[in-house]
Formats: sequence, structure tokens, C-alpha cells
Amino acid sequence: MRQIYNNIFLNNRKAILLSGLFLVILFFAFPLNKIISSENDNKEISAEEAEENQKKMDELREKIRKLESEVDQQVLEIKAKQKETRTLKSEVSIYKSRIYKNELEVKETKLITEETEFEIEETENKIDESGIRIEKDRALLKDFVQLLYSYEQDSRFEILVTRKSFSAFFNEVDAVESVKDEIFETIINLKNEKEEAKLQKEELEKQNEERHQLVQLRIDQNNSLDDLKNQKNELLEITEGEENKFQKLLEENKNILPSLRAQLHDLQSLGQKIEFTDAFSAAKYISSLTGVRPEFLLGILRVESSLGTNVGGGTYLVDMRPSNRATFEAITAELGYDPNAMPVSRKPSKYPGWGGAMGPAQMMPKTWMAYKVQVSEVTGNHPPDPWDLTDAIASMAVKLAKVPGVTQGDYNAEYKAAGMYFAGSNWQRFLFYPDKVMLYTSLYVEELK
Repeated sequence: MRQIYNNIFLNNRKAILLSGLFLVILFFAFPLNKIISSENDNKEISAEEAEENQKKMDELREKIRKLESEVDQQVLEIKAKQKETRTLKSEVSIYKSRIYKNELEVKETKLITEETEFEIEETENKIDESGIRIEKDRALLKDFVQLLYSYEQDSRFEILVTRKSFSAFFNEVDAVESVKDEIFETIINLKNEKEEAKLQKEELEKQNEERHQLVQLRIDQNNSLDDLKNQKNELLEITEGEENKFQKLLEENKNILPSLRAQLHDLQSLGQKIEFTDAFSAAKYISSLTGVRPEFLLGILRVESSLGTNVGGGTYLVDMRPSNRATFEAITAELGYDPNAMPVSRKPSKYPGWGGAMGPAQMMPKTWMAYKVQVSEVTGNHPPDPWDLTDAIASMAVKLAKVPGVTQGDYNAEYKAAGMYFAGSNWQRFLFYPDKVMLYTSLYVEELK
């Protein structure tokens, strides 16, 4: 490259003006936003830091793997205990196993959150590195264009007659062409690096969203842990730790805890109570049309109605992600509703994120639109209404039935479908949700015998 500079500067010629202008216009036709702030311009990650981060990531993943294995073992133990004759001792043992399993899951979620933090840091570092490369290429491109400006706008014939030899003339022309080639290559590199940085930003946003979900998950897990401990203590308090009182209670009530039975009936959505009989009737009706078990539908409904606080107490202009608002307005307009009057879930108050879920099924507007036609085919309602209990349960069934085996009542298929209902393809990172759904499903099976 130095030889190229010398060939041009030694002849002290101006740039070919039209070529220079063309290249400048071409460059500004692809404006590049700065990826990093000035305070991070010189930030680079050393090989030692990268290696240390990778080591920490590997250690976290190994801890997560061991916890997953331990959780799986607890699931097997709980299933085995559930097959035993119901005694006070066995029931307390099941509660203890569930509590321990939940404690393991809280630890696992904490580790996954830490892992996600590392992944976010790694992505941010990549974005910083991309920004540094882009700035370097921008500077290089500026030098190339300035170099062309320094070359005279003489005709090639004039240049030829002023050179001492044909060789000098052709060397100079080749040098200019080489600089032009370098400019075009640099422009292409800039465009590619800009696209790479854009993808890295999208990945960072996705990772941040997952981190927010994990925070909410830990809150739910801790709440569930407290519930399990309270239920175990209530059982011991009711029976005073005596087997005969437990057996008598078992005869009087199919479910062990009266408070749990009441809880099963206490379905809520949008801040308004849903009568259990209405929910059960709608679930049976939709089950007859879709093949998804009514108990499983009620399990999903029970968990969805209790996730978070003040469900349905939000408004779309305050609590909904801006990118969902136009879709929400289209849904309410078709139904003849005032969008400002229709309740949605609140956005979280303790951590970043958005609300905006609609109705008993707690579906986001774009998700509802993806299943809208199928819901109409099931219920015959045109258009279907996400705030209508029957339509909402139908939307749940349509989404759950996508997993093979659900319509056959297969437990493993239902477990996976419940997980995917909450977290999509990342469902295996959120096993707390399907665990909770299947627990309520089994309780409804007992309740509805």
C-alpha cells in the first residue's frame, strides 16, 4: 500500500474529481450509525479475559447440568411415592420432595440467570469489537478518498506525455486503480460489519428479554416454594401429625387440604372471578372439539390466571410493548371495543419488561392473531374474542394441540406443550412452569372424578 501512495504522491497530481465524488456519494449512500460510544472506542477484550469468561461459563453449565440431573431424580422419586398407599408419612414425604425439588429449581434458575449475564456480556463485547472495526474501516476509507482527491484531473493523454516513460505512466494508472479497488473492498466490509453488528444487537435484545423472564420465574418459584411449605405445615396442623386423623380427612375430602380445594376453584382473570363451573363447562366443550384433556386446559388456565400480580389491571398504552399496540387496536376495533377500556396484564414493577397479555389465556396480541382463524373454526365465533372464556380456552387448546401426543392425553406431550406455551422453543430452561401446570392438572383429575 505504501508503494501505491508513493506512486501517486511523487507525481503530485490531483484526484480524478468525478471518481472521487462518485465514491463519496456511494459512501454516504450507506450511512453507518456508531455502534459504540466514545468512552468505549478503545475497549478491547484480551485473550486472558476471554479465556477466563469461557472458564466461568463452562463451570456454570456444569453446575446447571448437575442440578438438572438432581431435579430429574426428584421427579422420579415423587412419581414413585405418589403410587404408594396414601399415608400421612408418605404425603409429608411427597411435600418434602416437592419442596426440595423446588429449591433445586430456584438454584438452577439463579445459575441460568448468571449464565445469561455472561452471554449478554459476551455479546456486548462483540458489539464493541464490531464498532472498533467499523470505525477503523471508516478512517481507512476516508484516507483512500483523500488520496484520490490529491491526484490531478488531467486527461490520460496529458499524463502520458508528462511521464518519462510508458512504464511510469502505467505504474501510476495501476496505482490509482488499486486505490479504487481498496475503496470498494472497504465499502463492502463496512456494509458486512454493519449487518453483523445489527444481528449482534438483536441477539443482545433477545438475551435481555430472557433475563427478564428468568427474574419473573424466580419470583414465581419462590412464591410456589412458600405455598408448598404452607401446605405441608397446614396438613400437619390439621392432622396434628396423627395417621388416623389423616385417614379420616382423606375420607372426607378427596384433596388433602381444604384450602387447596378452595384455591382450585378460585380462578381469576382480568381482576374478575371466573366461576369454576363456567370454566369446567367451557373446558369440557373445547375438549370435545379439540381432543385436549379438560383437566389439562384447567391446569393451564389456573397457572396463567395466577402468574404475576394485578393481572388485567393494565392499559395497552402504558403496559403493552409499543410494537404490539397496532395489532391490539386492530383486534379491539374488529370486536367493537374501545382499546383504552380493555384490560391487559400490567408490566412488571420490580424489573424491566412489558405486560399486555389479553384475557383468560393471557395471550399477546400477535400470538392471538396467529391462532385467531383456528379459534373461529373451533368455536364458530367470527371474530373470536380473547376476553371471552370459551374463545380463550379454545386458543389455549389450539396452541397446546400443536405438540404431538397432547390430543391423546400423553403426559410427556402435555408436559412439553405446557412448557412451550410459556417459553416456546426455550421451554426446557423453564421447567418450573410445566411442573406447576401438571401438578394442578393431576389435582383436577382427582377433583373431577
